[in-house]
Amino acid sequence: MVLITLAVTLFVLFLSLRSIASVYTDYLWFDSMNQTGVWRGVLGTKIAMAVVFVAVFFALLRGNLAIADRLAPRFRPAGPEEELVERYHAAVGGRVGLVRTGVSLLLAIIAGVPAMDRWSDWLLFRNHQTFGVQDPQFHKDVGFFVFQMPFLTFLVQWAFAALLIVLIVTAAEHYLNGGIRAQAPVQRVTPQVKAHLSVLLALLALVKLAGYWLQQFDLTTSTRGTVDGATYTDVHYQLPAVRLLALISVAAAVLFLVNIRRRGWVLPVLGLGLWAFVAVVAGSILPAFMQKVSVEPSESSKERPYITNNIEATRAAFGLAVNTNDFAASSALSTPDLQKNVATLSNIRVWDPDSQILGRTLPALQSIRDQYAISDVDVDRYNLKGALTQVNIAARELNTPGVPQSSWEATHLAYTHGYGVVMSPASAQTDTGQPSLVISDIPVVDRAGITLTRPGIYFGEELSGYVVVGSKRQEIDYTDTNGQNVFAAYQGQDGVKLGLLTRAAFALRFGDLNLLISGNITPSSRIMINRDVRARVEALAPFLSFDGDPYPAVVDGKIQWIIDGYTTSNRYPNSQRALTDRTGGLTGRFNYVRNSVKAVVDAYDGTVSLYIVDESDPIARAYRSAFPSLFAKDAPSQALKDHFRYPEDLFKVQTNMWGRYHTDNPDTFYNGSDAWVVARDPGTQASVLPTSTIPGQAPQAPAGSIPPYFQLMALPGETQQSFVLVRPFVPANSGTDLNKQVLTSFMVAKPDPSDPGRLKSYVITNATKPPGPAQVAGNLQSKDKVSQLQTLFGGQNGGSDVVYGNLLLIPVDQSLLYVRPIYVQASDNRIPKLTRIVAFFDGDVGVGTTLGEALRDIPRFAKLAALAGGAGSPGSPGGSPPPTTSPGAIETVAQLLADAERDLTDADAALRAGDLAGYQAKVNSAKAKVQRASALAGASSGSGSAPTTTAPASTTTSSTESASA
Repeated sequence: MVLITLAVTLFVLFLSLRSIASVYTDYLWFDSMNQTGVWRGVLGTKIAMAVVFVAVFFALLRGNLAIADRLAPRFRPAGPEEELVERYHAAVGGRVGLVRTGVSLLLAIIAGVPAMDRWSDWLLFRNHQTFGVQDPQFHKDVGFFVFQMPFLTFLVQWAFAALLIVLIVTAAEHYLNGGIRAQAPVQRVTPQVKAHLSVLLALLALVKLAGYWLQQFDLTTSTRGTVDGATYTDVHYQLPAVRLLALISVAAAVLFLVNIRRRGWVLPVLGLGLWAFVAVVAGSILPAFMQKVSVEPSESSKERPYITNNIEATRAAFGLAVNTNDFAASSALSTPDLQKNVATLSNIRVWDPDSQILGRTLPALQSIRDQYAISDVDVDRYNLKGALTQVNIAARELNTPGVPQSSWEATHLAYTHGYGVVMSPASAQTDTGQPSLVISDIPVVDRAGITLTRPGIYFGEELSGYVVVGSKRQEIDYTDTNGQNVFAAYQGQDGVKLGLLTRAAFALRFGDLNLLISGNITPSSRIMINRDVRARVEALAPFLSFDGDPYPAVVDGKIQWIIDGYTTSNRYPNSQRALTDRTGGLTGRFNYVRNSVKAVVDAYDGTVSLYIVDESDPIARAYRSAFPSLFAKDAPSQALKDHFRYPEDLFKVQTNMWGRYHTDNPDTFYNGSDAWVVARDPGTQASVLPTSTIPGQAPQAPAGSIPPYFQLMALPGETQQSFVLVRPFVPANSGTDLNKQVLTSFMVAKPDPSDPGRLKSYVITNATKPPGPAQVAGNLQSKDKVSQLQTLFGGQNGGSDVVYGNLLLIPVDQSLLYVRPIYVQASDNRIPKLTRIVAFFDGDVGVGTTLGEALRDIPRFAKLAALAGGAGSPGSPGGSPPPTTSPGAIETVAQLLADAERDLTDADAALRAGDLAGYQAKVNSAKAKVQRASALAGASSGSGSAPTTTAPASTTTSSTESASA
């Protein structure tokens, strides 16, 4: 028995030590991040709230028990239950005070400690801000609902529950003291006890009064009506019922106090009965009845002003300040129009960054070794060769399960980081149908002119556990092409130094004794934790929501992870609950959202910078007031801002909402006659389904919707390129009927937070709407020239599959162009290769190996010699292919000749190195480009239009002669 007791004690102690170690090591981590203020602020607030609520409850209960003891009758009257009471007193004996204190403390801990979970509500309450907008029903600033209501509601609910427990325990104490005798023949409750309990009941009634006062404001988030918020039934029936109940609670409190001087409990019982009757009838049955028989038969007219309130509130809460533009889709797209949109056409994406295309191709080409992994491909834009270019970029991160050795030293001391990024233009390919890599390989090969001086990636996506740097075991920076390890010591600032006590604490935290006993760890060694960038920023700012897709950017030679941060609330009055997608960082129930914060994490040293980019957001201002040291005081550099994007998760929510809220006419809104939904993704088999209504969760957006996609383009009516998100709409009543899925609108979002017109909606004004994405996809599949590709490539060697890429809608001036890449993947390696590009314009379909060829395959564009015709240059020997001309580009003579000259320079280098195959490949590439330049110059002269750019004569001569040789 002694051994069992000792074992249990040691086990409990061990569990406690791990908890203590976790708290201590968390502090050490925050200290290493210079953010102990956040750690103290959050933990201190939690502890303070727990202590305050425990103390209040303890004082309340212990005080009432003391009063009960003073009011106890001197002699307990005899009764049937006296034997039970006597046993209690015999067991307690002289320890009755200690028992009362123990019971009070135990119940106080149970009731008070959970209050620490409301620390965020308290911080917002204490640092509340104003919105400068009043709700139309109560004329209170929105800040009252968002900042003060949550904590006040919790406080009243807690107070009511606490008083109810105190009442029950106090009544039990009076029973044990003899002040209450349930089976006494005459006086069952002494006057003193009756007065005590009456006061407690009066206090409960007054707390309920405060609850009713708050409950009326809760009607602004009601979900009863046709829209969220205070609707007709809430205002005309529920609100009067709540106010009536408030008056009854006051009357009940008075009756309880009056009852002190009256015999019996008749008045309080009548008061409680009336209270319960009104609560059931007026508070529940009547509003539901009137909603059914009075409101619903004439809902459109009665709900009209409340629908207007909902539209205005929802637009404000979701930042739907959308610039609406008419778009008369035209088929009159001419050669000058195409030439004017060279930059847009050159950046049309032909490589999908999703997991099925580049998510397979880039890992196969560039993971290099098993200890590295490319888990996610992102889209960004960079200045390549003087032109802003849309690119796909991926970080080559550490893949611990693939480390050659499975030893503790290898996985925690030697292989500590990933290496470099892979980058390719989103619109470029090689002759072999692979992405044209401009940054690749280990060590880094940079063909883009983007200097990467710090390629080590210690912090990335989906990294768990820990690594130790600065140990006696050398870190492997990378393994060269000869299989030799290249070592490098970590030079960054991240990590917690591992003294003896720290080693023991982390050993307890991770349950890993090696941290404590390893001879490779020295006092100067440092342990790195929280290496997943999203988990890292969530640990620093647990009150924010973060986008589900962090993305890397090369800024000033460093790899920086950028993560969009959101503030949310479910208390914005009269705003609709969000329609959310099933994936991403914005989930749960909310009716207000702002992308107020950009989090930037250095991939090498883990430095986190939180920039507030929306100063108009009161919630962000409140958190900055609570944690002034957490947010960066300086603005982000322009080089960093150049890589900020409009957040995908936010755009998903906004477009899901905009489909219904683009109209400000309450009758049109109610009828749903002009409602839209995001177009169905032709790449999925999912139907457009009704939204789900899971209790407590935000409604879900229709399944199978086209996800937002980035595109670098000049928007209609603009000349400057913008890196925008795009999402198309079709009629909401189209369902699965392909004939109804016409294009009604498309919405775009610009990245600059300071741009007041960053959200734009282009509404199709044509009487006959152009086809939507699903219709275009069906049209493409029905064309022989497309369907034959399945036979041509799917049957090669009997083991290939044809994969259709994303169908992209590209506005070109006032015309609509659809582009879809087609990939072929062999069944043995499943690596997609770009094989064809399909273009759809005004009912015509073109197919080619490049976008230029696909457009020329459309009859009306057949003579457009200004479009690119080549697929790119061959790969360089011994490595990844060099950059090629974009398949969607409209080439110029000067560009072609400059590229040809670079090919000839590379050919000379290959010849000097004895690489005859590489030399011949480069010469052939130069010849092809010179021929295209000659054809372009001739075609332009013959058509009476000059080429876009004229090449210097010396360059032309040199390139031509060299190519001819």
